[in-house]
Amino acid sequence: MDDWAIIPAGFAVGVLIGLTSMGGAALMTPFLVLVAGVRPVLAVGTDLAYSAVTKIFGAWMHWRQGSIDFGTSFRLAMGSIPGGMLGVLSINWLRVTGHNVDKDVRRAIGIALTIVAVALILRAWRKNFGIELLRLERWPWLIPFWGFIVGFAVGLTSVGSGSLIAPLLICLYPESPVRAVGTDIFHACLLVIATATLHWSAGHVDWHLAAMLLIGSVPGVLLGSYLAPRLPQRGLRMGLGVVLLATALKMI
Repeated sequence: MDDWAIIPAGFAVGVLIGLTSMGGAALMTPFLVLVAGVRPVLAVGTDLAYSAVTKIFGAWMHWRQGSIDFGTSFRLAMGSIPGGMLGVLSINWLRVTGHNVDKDVRRAIGIALTIVAVALILRAWRKNFGIELLRLERWPWLIPFWGFIVGFAVGLTSVGSGSLIAPLLICLYPESPVRAVGTDIFHACLLVIATATLHWSAGHVDWHLAAMLLIGSVPGVLLGSYLAPRLPQRGLRMGLGVVLLATALKMI
């Protein structure tokens, strides 16, 4: 796919991200693999590099607004960054042991997308899904543990740095969604920078492609964010969850 096709496609994905506040990887990585024809391993690394830039700006905005819980972000990062390193190393291990790396990573992306899609549908169907199931004060170790699980998924597939952490933060801040979002984005920024750096060192990043995606998607995110308050979020999330689930099945 040439640049003139990547830019408008990135714009369309950016609009969806802005409309639904979904993490970019759940939308961008399958687009790169299924539509743009990018190898799965290269798609993962390139998406993380692209995502790192967008999350730096998002984290900066939330820092200015004072909506970040740095303590929780760093507790998550204590687990997620080692998990992310293990995820990237797993790709190298698959290559060394003679596995079909792209096939295995594509299947892993499909599994991660399935989890994200189900979580999205459940959150659209039941707004407080998960809050009554977890009482984090009883299990303080759950935050770094869940961070490790999500970090591994992100390092291996690029999917989940925001969408798989969000349910945990909603449990922590049920009355302060802005603080949950700010903490989510700052933690995702730490995790994505770490994993993107490892993928770059392994040669898994196409910087030209990442730049083209940024040119298209940043205006799209701004437009989607402007339209979001004017459209029914529940229906959008439910519909996107169904589309992601269908995409996940195709990836698997």
